Amino acid sequence: MLAILPLSLFTNRKLARFRNLAAWVAVIMMVMAAPPLSWIVIVIFFAAFILWYLSCNSFANSKTLRIVSTLILGTAVLCGVAREYSHRPLPNVAGPVGDHLVVIGDSISAGLNPQISPWPHVMQQETGILIRNLSRVGATTADGMAMAAQVTPDDRVVLVEIGGNDLIAGVPSERFEKSLDSILSSLASNQRTVAMMELPLLPYRIGYGRTQRRLASRYGVWLIPKRCFVQVISGSSATSDGLHLSAEGSARMAKLVARVLLPVLRPSRTN
Repeated sequence: MLAILPLSLFTNRKLARFRNLAAWVAVIMMVMAAPPLSWIVIVIFFAAFILWYLSCNSFANSKTLRIVSTLILGTAVLCGVAREYSHRPLPNVAGPVGDHLVVIGDSISAGLNPQISPWPHVMQQETGILIRNLSRVGATTADGMAMAAQVTPDDRVVLVEIGGNDLIAGVPSERFEKSLDSILSSLASNQRTVAMMELPLLPYRIGYGRTQRRLASRYGVWLIPKRCFVQVISGSSATSDGLHLSAEGSARMAKLVARVLLPVLRPSRTN
């Protein structure tokens, strides 16, 4: 988007057609990326885009208006990119240290194929860290509340990997938020480190992403960026059906979680 903004200053019709096409492609790609920005930011961006588009395609308008609208749109794009970029790096997890990991999750962590070891089992074998896997196939955040109730004070490190089934089933964002709030509020403690996998989103479900980020901030939960899970399942060899992990996908997921949480995990002396 930023690359085509300088073309706004030119009135050549061929350049204008190329600029318009490139601009719409850029907007579509931004929408498909589904960044969970606030509605205010989204409205400001599209208002700035419409102003820019109209001013650049009405040759009767002044050059000053084109410059101003270009600056406004460029600023909106930069602010949106900066805001989203801050959520891309892997967190440097710190906090209470435990000798085992508890996983609250769905079929991504429970495993769908009995012939393929789920990633918690793979991670336990590779790191020597004990993992208590509470995950269940088909689990939603409503089921996650019962899993969270099984977490004890001795469970010092917990990973929440749940919500994908809510997303697929079309559970309203409000209900998803209520269930996730219940899970995280019961887990939150200054004696426990909690991390959560951010969900890959569809454009019409960005409310899920806003909810995860808001609740993670409220309860001091470390959020693992959605791009990381997308990288885990990328490629035909990583999944059996485009989502559920193959042996390679389980190995990738185990490596990702280990990379994030090993700073707060120590093998038990009895291992």
